[in-house]
Amino acid sequence: MKDIAVIFANGTEEIEALTVVDVLRRADVKVDIISINGKYPTGSHKIVVKADKTVESTDFSGYDGIVIPGGMPGATNISMNNQVISAIKKCFENNKMVASICASPAVVLGEHRLIDGKKVTCFPAEQFIKTLSNSVYTGKDVETDGNLITANGPKSAMAFSLKICEYLNVVPKI
Repeated sequence: MKDIAVIFANGTEEIEALTVVDVLRRADVKVDIISINGKYPTGSHKIVVKADKTVESTDFSGYDGIVIPGGMPGATNISMNNQVISAIKKCFENNKMVASICASPAVVLGEHRLIDGKKVTCFPAEQFIKTLSNSVYTGKDVETDGNLITANGPKSAMAFSLKICEYLNVVPKI
């Protein structure tokens, strides 16, 4: 069984995180919502989410991949968490899946220079696209480059989730 970590912070875009959780669980993937802001973080639309684990109590080495939702200031909050950034780096080093949507490809991955030279997409705001100047910005709804999956925002949450399923070679019951 595949095991995926979905990062959640105060200010995370709920639809981008919870669509992934729902679809992957329908595909019998073990998914943990990992919070960087305690057991009950609050998303960008004031929805309180009960996390499965907190980042402080998580060993990321057993996961097959990490999903990084967007939303502001959620993406910024995730970007400032050294444990999450270290886990993402290890995913890339070990060719494990990294999936990032909306602001996070720029704010989390681009800011830390983790996706230089990779084909990516993100929310089409100029400040995010500029951050991806060392990557190949495609502007697609969903983009895949090896073990990296990126998407442009809430409207692509379902397509993003299904692309993750495809990468993991699982089929959701939807």
